[in-house]
Amino acid sequence: MKCTKMLDLPLNTERLVLRELASDDVTEKYASWLNNPEINQYLESRFLEYQLGDIVGYIEKLDKDPSSLLFGIFIKENMDHIGNIKLNLGNLYHKRADIGIMIGDRDQWGNGYATEAITAVTQYGFEVLGLKKITAGCYESNIGSKNAFEKVGFQVEGFLRSQVETRNNREGVWKFGVLPNEI
Repeated sequence: MKCTKMLDLPLNTERLVLRELASDDVTEKYASWLNNPEINQYLESRFLEYQLGDIVGYIEKLDKDPSSLLFGIFIKENMDHIGNIKLNLGNLYHKRADIGIMIGDRDQWGNGYATEAITAVTQYGFEVLGLKKITAGCYESNIGSKNAFEKVGFQVEGFLRSQVETRNNREGVWKFGVLPNEI
């Protein structure tokens, strides 16, 4: 199975547009998300400080990687960039991928945008890319992400105890999976 970058895109939902993230989308606002301890607390990227050039380089690198699809999450009404969602197609022989998401705009937390974006990208993975399984993970204390994945139909497949270092302690990681007939 070969991935053709950004086939049938952008993805439109009721309230969102998900489109390929471009270097033009890199702003001070975007950089502030990655450098804000409240927003980045569940991201593996939280250990570094980011400048605009770092983020542009990351996006350009992913754009050349056929196994990674990085979508910007934009509110349809005003095209405000509120976060990103990535589909990592690292194991196409097994027709499996992994989703990671960040709603960076703190004012948009709790509005259901993560669930809406996860649903759209999951459907895209199954219906367009022909995937047979999509996986995800989140930190034990990231209840918002856990709830969003479960609302879409992802099932808990495991829990890795004391898996990651956080600001104050160690915590576990939830592992999820979903099959095409479960969303």
